Amino acid sequence: MLTPEFTRLQYTAGSRQLEQVSPDAWILDQYFLNRPGNEAIQIELQYDYRNNPPLYPEWQAYMREYQPPTLVVWGKNDILFTTAGALAYERHLDDLELHLLNTGHFILDTSHLRKSAI
Repeated sequence: MLTPEFTRLQYTAGSRQLEQVSPDAWILDQYFLNRPGNEAIQIELQYDYRNNPPLYPEWQAYMREYQPPTLVVWGKNDILFTTAGALAYERHLDDLELHLLNTGHFILDTSHLRKSAI
């Protein structure tokens, strides 16, 4: 997951407008990923993710109790976070604005809202 190929894939997979994705994005990310000692940090961070799912019921209870107004903007073609993850918010929040855009993980690199749509 720390290779230049995978870093680029995160930006391009699922994107419907590859020409809008600047190579600067993944090149800069890769530069920082390649820093000495960062591989161990990234592996530890990935391994630590296992602690998140057991906390989901607590987070979901918070959302149900406090009902924070929530905006979710999600790439429906994201290879890292599935559409089901975005839709799960609907089970807990009443004041939810959910947008599933036809793109991948880095939404803002390929999906620009027109001023009139804001």
